[in-house]
Amino acid sequence: MTEILPSQSSSLDDWLCYLESIHPANIEMGLERVARVANQVDLLNSPSKIILIAGTNGKGTTARCLESLLLAQGFSVGTYASPHLIRYNERVRINGQELDDQFHVDAFDMLEKGRGDTSLTYFEYGTLGALAIFKRHAVDYVLLEVGLGGRYDATNIVTPHACVITTIDLDHKEYLGDTRELVGYDKAGIFRNNTPAVVGDLNIPHTVTDYGNEINADMVLSGRDFTFAEDADGFNWQYQGNNWRFAKPAIPCQNAATALTLLSKLALLPREQQVRECLANLTVEGRFQQLSDTPRVFTDVAHNPESARYLARKLSVYKDQGFKIHALVAMLADKDKVAAMSAVVDVVDEWSLASLDCFRGDTVENLAKALAETPSTAPSTHYPNVEAALDKIVQTVDANTLVIVFGSFITVAAAINYFKK
Repeated sequence: MTEILPSQSSSLDDWLCYLESIHPANIEMGLERVARVANQVDLLNSPSKIILIAGTNGKGTTARCLESLLLAQGFSVGTYASPHLIRYNERVRINGQELDDQFHVDAFDMLEKGRGDTSLTYFEYGTLGALAIFKRHAVDYVLLEVGLGGRYDATNIVTPHACVITTIDLDHKEYLGDTRELVGYDKAGIFRNNTPAVVGDLNIPHTVTDYGNEINADMVLSGRDFTFAEDADGFNWQYQGNNWRFAKPAIPCQNAATALTLLSKLALLPREQQVRECLANLTVEGRFQQLSDTPRVFTDVAHNPESARYLARKLSVYKDQGFKIHALVAMLADKDKVAAMSAVVDVVDEWSLASLDCFRGDTVENLAKALAETPSTAPSTHYPNVEAALDKIVQTVDANTLVIVFGSFITVAAAINYFKK
């Protein structure tokens, strides 16, 4: 750990090590501390219009879609996402581009000098650092991904121009609760009075709409106000006077429809042909991303039941084409491993299980116990880490097998780094 206080001339790595060392908790819910620092350094007085994006899954792909559609119209856009896959710089983009280390160093140095004796977590530092960078660039729109839940997440200190909830499912149950109603209520905490709030979930818990009605949020709800219908080739989207059809993008159609609805609600919807071009060119690293042709290897950040169900649907297309599916899984200890693996059991022909040697990483032994609780009858092999598993897999799988590496952002990062080397 870095014990010496970094400076404006220190490296970004030194700053990140320092930020990891100065707060005893990785997660500390609540807005009072982070809001106090934000006010002390004048981060909440910004000309940018901020769009808050919450959801169990789909935040990153929805933000990427909004970013592309806004940029196509000539707006400047700042985007904040977490976690990152390979490098911290992925978390903050200006007009779709990562920034040099010095922008982050400058922001952290300003926060360290301005926070006084108020402690901040690593995520809170990152959130305030992003807001500082966006204010420095005076972007037209800020797309701010909520880290955990909504109501007490550090991002919720801002006054949003609009809000989005992508999907609602069970994850982080120790913080958000063990029912969709409790999770939904927490995510609805980003809503504001008379502020557009688009909800893309297909089965919206009543707690979301109850809270939205209570505070008079301007809700636009999937299934009630807008619809999308997906088939093998694409999807139809309907909202107000729009009834458009698009080819299937690289992101979930549900998230694309949610993004289109928000922009339409804000009178920011591009021309239909612009939308078509943006959707056709969308790519998001780590979301069913192909890493290798021979052997055929894909990776996906699916790490909870909902995202694993979506992954299963993607894999079933290849299964129907005659491919065998070999799943390499490594997960964090606090995830619902049984539910996540159960969601893909029907399409998996062989398992490789690996340990994750990182903070909160789980062991291969615990993964094996979780797999034993699923309906799977497919054989499994155990490895000490993702790299060792890939060393064996790439030498043994045949051309009729698709390998899918999933389970966490850290798993995906390991797979991406493996093939880059």
